[in-house]
Amino acid sequence: MKRSTFIAAGALGAAGLLASGAAQAAGYPDRPIRMVVPYAAGGGVDAIARQVGRKLGDALGQQVVIDNKPGAGAIIGLDAVAKATPDGYTILFTAGSSMNINPHVYKKLPYDPAKDFQPVAQAGNTPLLLLVNATNPSKTVAEFNAAAKAKPGSASFGSYGNATTGHLMGVAYAKDAKIELLHVPFKGAAPALTDLMAGQITAVIADLGSSAGLIKGGKVRALAQTGAKRNPALPDVPTFTEAGFPGMAGMTGWLGIFAPAKAPKEAVDKLATTLAQVLQQADLKASMAELGYEATGLAGAKFDALVRADTDRWGKVVKDMGGITLD
Repeated sequence: MKRSTFIAAGALGAAGLLASGAAQAAGYPDRPIRMVVPYAAGGGVDAIARQVGRKLGDALGQQVVIDNKPGAGAIIGLDAVAKATPDGYTILFTAGSSMNINPHVYKKLPYDPAKDFQPVAQAGNTPLLLLVNATNPSKTVAEFNAAAKAKPGSASFGSYGNATTGHLMGVAYAKDAKIELLHVPFKGAAPALTDLMAGQITAVIADLGSSAGLIKGGKVRALAQTGAKRNPALPDVPTFTEAGFPGMAGMTGWLGIFAPAKAPKEAVDKLATTLAQVLQQADLKASMAELGYEATGLAGAKFDALVRADTDRWGKVVKDMGGITLD
């Protein structure tokens, strides 16, 4: 075969592959989609993933199958998606911490969060709260800080584990407030809140979903919440910005959907557009609110920017702590 003929044939072959890929994406999805959730079934993230997956499947006309792959701080699930065939039929539903904290605290990951995934859409956002026992005399952040300064070394805070959003936020807050807070890690928010109610620790940093029932029941008191504005479920609780600590505003907990980095743009765009639509459905918004999350649907460049900003934010906190390493 002449060189010119060979090159032409190659070009036609490449064009054919591109056209075939575009045609496949145009008909996307034509079979069930697997949504990997890197947490155990039955938890809060899993519950929301199933609700979102059901709505997404209805809108796309294909079933979205939830595949729980818990373990190793969400690494097992993320690795499965990073290495999946990038055809748009395997996606990830995860908490932001797996993307923006894990890279700073694990010595080695089997994937690169910045290169092996592409953001599809943010599903929801929840504030992190500074919580105290209902009998604690402090009614405001200012009073809490004053009490901590009056007896240096006496105040402690619990979180749902080392290197979690609660832990890192507590450290960042103590630094900004110029107070001493001893960190007490727990295996989840529930045991931390139990010890808070028992008076074993001074405070807890936890998400709204974990503490909403206790707040409503008068068992614990929220002194402040992260976020740019007050969450509708906590209209009487000031933001950290209102309390004089604007650096805490961006330290929220969010849930997001990601695809392998090389998944077809057309498929990813369709997922993002459809997710944005279903997340505005009143019943889904209401059910997510019951679990402490505000449905969002942030997608495209805006969601990508959020992921990058959060990765930088939490990385700075870890660096200011002198580094923290998990195995």
